[in-house]
Amino acid sequence: MRLDSLTQPERDILFRIYKHGPDCAKFISRQLKLELAEAMQILRLLQQKGWLERVEGRFLKPKGWRHAKHMNHTYYDLTRKAKLALRKYKE
Repeated sequence: MRLDSLTQPERDILFRIYKHGPDCAKFISRQLKLELAEAMQILRLLQQKGWLERVEGRFLKPKGWRHAKHMNHTYYDLTRKAKLALRKYKE
């Protein structure tokens, strides 16, 4: 998996999820100032490329939160290969 083959918005989304944990298109689009449709399209594309996977279950406990959150949206997290690739890039 190579980061240099991705666009800047794709990299921004990956690093946001790497830093803050699983997230949904609505909150990613707000934080990165993207249109919601664009964020959803990028998330689906990254999932197809093998960078992201959908989070299963009904509840999620993001990093730093004391209580679990009910998942009203589709949340995405990094795949294992993506986590390893981002860790190498950060070093």
